[in-house]
Amino acid sequence: MLSSHAKISRPCHRRDFEIALICTLRIEHDAIEALLDENYETDGFSYRKAPGDHNTYTLGRIGNHHVVLAQMPGMGKANAAGVASDLRTSFDGIKLGILVGICGGVPKTAEGAEILLGDVVISKTVVQIDFGRQYPHGFVRKDTLEENLGRPNSEIRAFLEKMSGQLSHQRMEERTTCYSKELCKVKRLEYPGAENDELYEPHYRHKHQLGGSCTVCAQCRNMNDEVCDIALNPSCIDLMCNDKYLVPRNRTLRVEDLDFGVPTMDAEGIRQPSIHFGRVGSGDVVMKCGQIRDDIAEREKVIAFEMEGAGLWECLPTVVVKGVCDYADSHKSKEWQGYAAITAAACTRAFLEEWRTTDRQDTSADTLVVQGMANPGDDVLTQHPYTHLTHPSRLLA
Repeated sequence: MLSSHAKISRPCHRRDFEIALICTLRIEHDAIEALLDENYETDGFSYRKAPGDHNTYTLGRIGNHHVVLAQMPGMGKANAAGVASDLRTSFDGIKLGILVGICGGVPKTAEGAEILLGDVVISKTVVQIDFGRQYPHGFVRKDTLEENLGRPNSEIRAFLEKMSGQLSHQRMEERTTCYSKELCKVKRLEYPGAENDELYEPHYRHKHQLGGSCTVCAQCRNMNDEVCDIALNPSCIDLMCNDKYLVPRNRTLRVEDLDFGVPTMDAEGIRQPSIHFGRVGSGDVVMKCGQIRDDIAEREKVIAFEMEGAGLWECLPTVVVKGVCDYADSHKSKEWQGYAAITAAACTRAFLEEWRTTDRQDTSADTLVVQGMANPGDDVLTQHPYTHLTHPSRLLA
């Protein structure tokens, strides 16, 4: 889909890969894979992997970067930690891991900025929200220096500060918009529409709304009351959720409906994704309660919820880049997942265009292990020069 004018040679060795991209869901992996400018393991060629590494990889290039794309076997911190540990055994030169995918978003940042569906969240730090003690009166997270997840290293912190600056931030949003549109065409996926970006008031539950249609849902009036199992999966339209409980969002309005501000939609009615930097809450429990979401967001200052970041954080130098597919409440659905995966992948490419790799000594004398070019089980050694170029990638016409 994307390409550069200069040919960048395939790396000589697994240690020449510095960027790892980790995905949990198939839709996340597919979006990133579609952005590869080149897939290195074709026509019987393979970098193989270290003994004991159980991961599955796709190796290739995005722009100027040689990347390792890893597919997780399932969701959650344990799976993430296992993938990160195995990845380091085969690719000991990794300097940056990016967890790419989808997440639940907090509707508004502490500074008052709206977070909408399709926006992208980039972590400055990760908070493990399910690590603590359960008391009769509620859950209390462990929050001592020894029990919190550490900060990113100085290189990543400096880079995130740069990218959250006005000019870099704006440039990354513009590129994310461009790449998202191109990727939507490749994937044949349409923007879900601002009219389908619906945020309900935190206390308003997703349940059978018509009185008498369900005795269990009829008794649900407070946060701790149950709803029937049948009401957990249908859409808001099917359950007849009331529009009067929708929260107005300024960025869902078209330009003619705005009394002030800058229009955020193009002529086709597609909203430009915004990129938000902040703290990300990570845990093994899917957040599906607007009131608990807001309580944690206020207390921990998180702007999104996901399930793998805490597992990677201390195994790899990690940044979480995730598209917002729902509002982490009981009304969440899968309608926006595909588009959110695309905006996250597009943002990852824009992010990597600003990241600088490390200069290396000439490795032209190094060898590649090529699998599948001789008798089964034989290792064939071939020389392959490594070339480091810095030509920018551009969209193909």
